[in-house]
Amino acid sequence: MEYIRKSIYTLPEIRRTLLPLWSAWALTAVGAVCGAVYLMVPGLTVGGASALVGGVIVGACSLLLTLCYYLFGDSRRPYSRELHAVLEPTYAYYAAERQAAVVAALEAHDEKALDTVKRQPTPELALVRYSDKEERVYYSQLTRVEGKRYIPLTDIIINKTK
Repeated sequence: MEYIRKSIYTLPEIRRTLLPLWSAWALTAVGAVCGAVYLMVPGLTVGGASALVGGVIVGACSLLLTLCYYLFGDSRRPYSRELHAVLEPTYAYYAAERQAAVVAALEAHDEKALDTVKRQPTPELALVRYSDKEERVYYSQLTRVEGKRYIPLTDIIINKTK
């Protein structure tokens, strides 16, 4: 699955979308408010120096958590510039003997023919498709499943439906 995720970003109309920057700033502001509350409550602090150190520690931890969430969180998803939409993955599994029918339907951009190919619950072949919610476009790739590895059998095939 990682292969299509990496290769879809090479397309010129796709870019990575991160969480909006305001979400990172909002989380940092919450940390700053917690630090200010720490400074204001007299029972939590002994002196001015320890209050300052405590506020800095709370603010720094909040900033560090914000940066980790922003950079490494599950916020990176493909975004179509043309459609102004985030693309979500879907998966369909097929038997190995159905490979020719699936590839033919993908290359012909025939969604009805692809729907008629019989699916199965256990993966031998996996069709990974990224599309927007309205399904105006599909970025598809057929892969062979070997254990936990997905080996690409086709390049990314773009199918615009509307």
